[in-house]
Amino acid sequence: MRTAIPTSGPRTQEVISFGPFRLFPSERVLKKADETVKLGSRAFDILLVLVQHAGEVVGQRELIAKVWPGLFVEEVTLRVHVTALRKALDTGEAGERYLTNVPGRGYCFVATTSRDAVGLPTADDFPEAHYPLPPLLVQMVGRDEIVGRICHKLTIERFVTIVGPGGLGKTTVALSVAHTLLPEFFGAVCFVELSPVSDPRLLAPAVVSAFGLPVQSGDPIPGLIGHLRGKPVLLILDGSEHLISEAAALAERLFAELPQLHLLVTSREILRVGGENVYRLSPLEIPPDGSSLTPAELLGFPAVKLFLQRATTSGGQINLADQDVRIASNICCKLGGNALAIELAAGRVEAYGLQEIARLLDSEFALRWPGRRTAPPRHQTLRATLDWSYNLLSEVERTVLRRLSVFVTGFTLEAAQQVAGGPGVGAEEVFDAVGGLLMKSLASADTTGSIARYRLLDTTRTYAALKLVDAGERDQSRRAHAGYYCGLLQTTGNVADLPTHEQRALVTHLDDIRAALHWAFGPDGDPAIGVDLTSYASPIWLSKALFAECREWTIRAAALAPDREDSKATEQHTVIRLALASSQLFTTSFSVEAMVAWTRTLQKTVRETQGQLILRYVSSWGGSIRTRYDEALELAQRCAEDARKLSDPGPTALAEWMLGHSLHHLGRLAEARTHLQRSLDVDTEKARLAQVNAIGYDRRVDTLGNLASTLWMQGFPEQAELLGLRVLEAARPLQFAMPLSVAMTWASFHRYLSDTDIDAVEHDIVELIEHARTHSIKPQVGVGNCFLALCQTRRNQFDTAIPLATEGLRLLAEMRYEVFVPLILAHLSESAIAADRHADAASLMEQLASRDLNPEHWCTAEVLRVKGLLALSAGHNRDAAATLFLQSAALANKQGALAWELRAVMNLARLKANQGRQREAIEQLEGVYSKFTEGFKTVDLLAARSLLGEFAR
Repeated sequence: MRTAIPTSGPRTQEVISFGPFRLFPSERVLKKADETVKLGSRAFDILLVLVQHAGEVVGQRELIAKVWPGLFVEEVTLRVHVTALRKALDTGEAGERYLTNVPGRGYCFVATTSRDAVGLPTADDFPEAHYPLPPLLVQMVGRDEIVGRICHKLTIERFVTIVGPGGLGKTTVALSVAHTLLPEFFGAVCFVELSPVSDPRLLAPAVVSAFGLPVQSGDPIPGLIGHLRGKPVLLILDGSEHLISEAAALAERLFAELPQLHLLVTSREILRVGGENVYRLSPLEIPPDGSSLTPAELLGFPAVKLFLQRATTSGGQINLADQDVRIASNICCKLGGNALAIELAAGRVEAYGLQEIARLLDSEFALRWPGRRTAPPRHQTLRATLDWSYNLLSEVERTVLRRLSVFVTGFTLEAAQQVAGGPGVGAEEVFDAVGGLLMKSLASADTTGSIARYRLLDTTRTYAALKLVDAGERDQSRRAHAGYYCGLLQTTGNVADLPTHEQRALVTHLDDIRAALHWAFGPDGDPAIGVDLTSYASPIWLSKALFAECREWTIRAAALAPDREDSKATEQHTVIRLALASSQLFTTSFSVEAMVAWTRTLQKTVRETQGQLILRYVSSWGGSIRTRYDEALELAQRCAEDARKLSDPGPTALAEWMLGHSLHHLGRLAEARTHLQRSLDVDTEKARLAQVNAIGYDRRVDTLGNLASTLWMQGFPEQAELLGLRVLEAARPLQFAMPLSVAMTWASFHRYLSDTDIDAVEHDIVELIEHARTHSIKPQVGVGNCFLALCQTRRNQFDTAIPLATEGLRLLAEMRYEVFVPLILAHLSESAIAADRHADAASLMEQLASRDLNPEHWCTAEVLRVKGLLALSAGHNRDAAATLFLQSAALANKQGALAWELRAVMNLARLKANQGRQREAIEQLEGVYSKFTEGFKTVDLLAARSLLGEFAR
């Protein structure tokens, strides 16, 4: 039952109008007429700030502080978003202006605005929520007014903690609040159940995962903050008492850094942090002691109403005459209004009758709860209630309940039969016992999916786990639980082969897989099961981009994997070490030490062809990003030899990609193009997705990116641009953070090289940076910062570029991601020369020399060209410059890099023209320019055409 938030009238929202536009701040929507204007999150924040200060100049640093609170952001990033905002507001009407730039001061919104109020949508109008939200499992009784109060308090204060003993219904209230406020937050309500999180280190990853984000670092919270910044979101942390210190620190951090985030926490203990507003949840109201109320009056108390309702829905027959109502009222009073205890008692009315329930309470329950006043209240109440319920179960039901406590998130009937069955309990008895537990409110069922799933109430599971230990069955059941998930994942096979709904269902088992691994690798566990489970589960972590967690488990498994030569051990070594390599590559870096480790693995542990192929692939990949191109090519060639021994097209496509990738980086463009195209031709969707799920990286995206780069260098910029669009089209449907960041990198790089619209180029690069930062992908953050710096050099803003480049180069050095570094440093040096910063130019080229490991590679010709510019500017050494320009052009010609050759020849031609050799300059430049068949509106070809015109005058 939904409860309206208390207000003085109909719920409304503010609308700000200007020109043909209407701005809805609470919805974060801008509309022109009835059409929604596409606007990025940051651009919307900027518009909102400026509109709220219409007619006033808002300084750049002030604007940055409001839009990116707590983050250091360069002013160029602000300018990029302002430019995007201006384009979105461009109506094409003469004289229509909205934003002005006041030089040296900031920005001002100059259009006339008007403000109105319109009605908000109701819950019935609202579509499906953004994040999975548990349903309201039962009809709530006696809490409507409380839910309304909490909704109102949460809306105003932003941070509320519901505090109370176990069993009072804190989760039920929190879920009701969540469903009530769905329209208020337009579906952005995220409910995180913390009870499955037993390790405090996994609290932050659990919260980040609930938002559908990958976990790729030790501290994933900055990525979450970046994702949520500027978005009105309600986050509910349910059941935080067992992680109280960590939950308190996380809640305080999120509340402080996200002004539009609202937090609702349930706990048995106050968090005691800044901003927290405590709401103490009381027991359900019960009749006063010694009252002589009528049955009708007793039925008005929520506790009595709940008892009678649950008893009836459980099949119990209750006469609403005077005697039965008074007995029910007495039971509720003895249970202290504890909702869970009331429900458990009511669930047994059908079996024992109302008077027998009351008698049992009078004897055993009264002895075991009211008498133990020295125990903490939350323990004595809950344990006494559950002791009583447990003692009413049959022996089979008790055994099954105990054994089912090992499931963290839920179970199917098949899972229950495999884990709870065994000594003393047959499969059919498990089936009947689960049904009994459902009837007695000790378990709940979710039948919304194709297969029904069941779960124990959290408090019941905790209690049953204690009973499992007392019965001496813990190790047996934990082993059966881990074995069940080993079997489930083993029979599942390749995640990529599963239908989408089955892939999603598999992910719901993650908490149980984690629990099984904790047991297997624990002091009383079985490491062999842990190794098996790690090898079977690694595709799930990688498919969900949970790289940090994957690294943690695969490190443990790799250290314990059996050193055998049978096929199973070989496969395990291969899968575990491949997953470890991939997760390390995404979360830390691929160091020389790691490369040595994988090489040793090849030599000592992997003798099977497929295993050698994929491990050489990882090593080659790591070598490429560290610019050890010769090593990468050698491994790629060996992979090609391995692939020839297999009939599967997947390994062939993989090997062809590796060859093309390595040859591209070595500047052997024609060969690279052949192999890259061959990889695309022979690859299959199934083989491609198998790799994506295995390592979280997509070879097709990178193949298209490298092929686009090859085509650009060969002098086909328009074809490269079209391929850049295909790269993004290939990456987006995967919903994987890493492939999309790679696609955005290639697209941004090619636009930087060719596009004359520097505003659009910067916009794409800023999107890359924000995407990579959100998902903690440091290499792409570093590359993006460097590309953005290079855009500033095209604007002749060298001083603005240097801080961006410095940070980007630092990140790339930290991650040993050096592919783009020589070109970045060369172009920065060129811009320093143009700015008459000769010392800076020389320093940048010295840094390039120290980081460039290859005598010849894909951008060596460009490096030689810039060295020629440096020689010309530093000492006006024309001969040395001419020699370097000639070397650059000759190397580019040898590589087939027409784009680099054009740049070198343009510099050489200008040098000759300055020496009075115009005809020679024209002939040489026209000779290269005439080789192009497309791209005549790109940066370099326009410059070459302009230069030819200049020489002809």
